[in-house]
Amino acid sequence: MNRFLLASLLALASLLSACQFDSGTVICEDGTTPGPTPTTPASLQQLYAQLGAPVQKITYVPGQANKFTGSKGTVISIPANAFVKNGQPLQAPLQLEFREIFSRADMVLSSMPTVSGGRLLESAGEVFLSTGQDSTINMAPGASIMLQTRNPANLSSTAGMTLFVGSGGSGNSCFDWSLNNDPGSSLVPSAGGNTITVSSVLYNSGVSWFNCDKFYTDPNPQTKITATVTGTDINPATNTMVFAVFRTFNGSIRMCDFKAPGTFSAGNVPVGTPVSVVVIRTVGSKLYYGRQDGTVQAGVPFAPELKETTSAAMVDDLNRL
Repeated sequence: MNRFLLASLLALASLLSACQFDSGTVICEDGTTPGPTPTTPASLQQLYAQLGAPVQKITYVPGQANKFTGSKGTVISIPANAFVKNGQPLQAPLQLEFREIFSRADMVLSSMPTVSGGRLLESAGEVFLSTGQDSTINMAPGASIMLQTRNPANLSSTAGMTLFVGSGGSGNSCFDWSLNNDPGSSLVPSAGGNTITVSSVLYNSGVSWFNCDKFYTDPNPQTKITATVTGTDINPATNTMVFAVFRTFNGSIRMCDFKAPGTFSAGNVPVGTPVSVVVIRTVGSKLYYGRQDGTVQAGVPFAPELKETTSAAMVDDLNRL
């Protein structure tokens, strides 16, 4: 019995030593992300950090070609000598930050909707790659990085995907994607996914988010979608967010237009579109969640009933969308 207990403890210690723990980040050599059950988030920012797509730390070794595989299957290929520091070839290993968002649940929990200039997008995957906060590190002129993504299962169609890009990150309540206009960067369909090429010109312009996307089209007239949230001290920047999650394609929109005391809205949604409107509120040490399924109709607001919940129960419900 004692020998068995000792072996178990040694195995646990070995597992923990192979993992890297940071705030909101747990990365292991085998690609898994174990860790303690998160506490109830006290703000939206804590919610993104605890429940959003995790930051994966990968170590780039200069002087040789590097290839990494993300926890959701994205393959990152970086050539030798792809980065410079103050214009000089990088000498020491470089830690990169990488994230993958393929599901509608992760779009909500990471506050990364699929919209460009007010127009809906259908996504085949959002990925993030960054050298962090060190502004002295850039990609070497002429270098390029390749990201091979896998299509999520719930795409309505894989045709017509192109590259959209963005800067900033989760926590921006009105994140917006832009069509790529860099001729050196591209998206090419491949077996079961897409290959994204990121040039040094695009990367060094401050872009860190890359999205396989297409504009969602529907013949029905478009209308504003509205949700009414009850409560006090409703603040879309810190404690309350509302998403419309689309049921028939892989996309979502955050209702960023806010009118006190509790009305959230977004425009340009086709009438008759099946959606789930979800509301997440952090109030003190409590988490509240509501979801209402329906179809978008002009002049008919949604009003999900909020109930106190746990992080695990909320994530489980979102994963069922």
